[in-house]
Amino acid sequence: MQRITRDKTIPPGQRYQVREPVAEVDVGETFVVETINFRTPIIRTPGDANPDVYREREETGPILVNGIQAGDALAIHILDIRPVGHASGGWWVKGGDNSFLEISEDRVSFPGGLWAPLAMMIGDIYLTPADPQTPNPWDNGGNMDFRDIATGNTLCLKAELPGALLVLGDAHAAQGDGEILGLAAECAADVTLRITRDETFRSERPLIGKPSSFVAVACRRDYAEARDLAVRDATRVLARLASCTEEEAYLYVTTIGDLRNGATWPMGKTEPEWAARIPLVVGVEVPLPPR
Repeated sequence: MQRITRDKTIPPGQRYQVREPVAEVDVGETFVVETINFRTPIIRTPGDANPDVYREREETGPILVNGIQAGDALAIHILDIRPVGHASGGWWVKGGDNSFLEISEDRVSFPGGLWAPLAMMIGDIYLTPADPQTPNPWDNGGNMDFRDIATGNTLCLKAELPGALLVLGDAHAAQGDGEILGLAAECAADVTLRITRDETFRSERPLIGKPSSFVAVACRRDYAEARDLAVRDATRVLARLASCTEEEAYLYVTTIGDLRNGATWPMGKTEPEWAARIPLVVGVEVPLPPR
């Protein structure tokens, strides 16, 4: 099985600009992508959680998918996500200091004897956009911090460039909806993926297929705009899957759909100036119609 190693990362200042692939995969091929920690490549000791030099926002890729053309809809099947080392988390002693979160026996341990079940997810995953000035996150994916981008689910994205040029990283060992502080249990990971063409959902924006539901995701700087886009996308997808009208699907979506949050942590808080430029991530989860 091909393994794309964690030394093949994109520096944050070159996001969306790199077009030369570090590896190639075929449609239907199963492969492993190694990712690094948000701060240090692999967290092994408490000191690693607060290094002198950060490697902030380096993701692995780009990965070219052979035979894919611009406009093709891809289904990225997340087969497995395994933590490597431990995790660094949010601030608990003083602002700016990251906590050391030990991962062992399917648990993430917090200070004070608290713990949470290990629930690995991918925080940042995208197909390289045609326009390098595209916001992050946006319709091509990105740093969505949506916890359902996890093992057993499928992320659907539309390619904007030949070969799609997949990039991913920022794995989390645990995170709640919305990533309240802007930090989760950040860790390195080995991610096993398989990519096929999406013949089911065909959404214009990110969509997460789950065993019994799907989540339409929209990223915009205005929360209401993102919410309404997610509702519209969910309505159109459901109408096609259920062979009903969009009016009928809209009633269903807006009645029993669950409003979910990805990266919304700048909302309603006093944040650094740069935070105001980060799009908010909103999802609408809809049960799949019975077959």
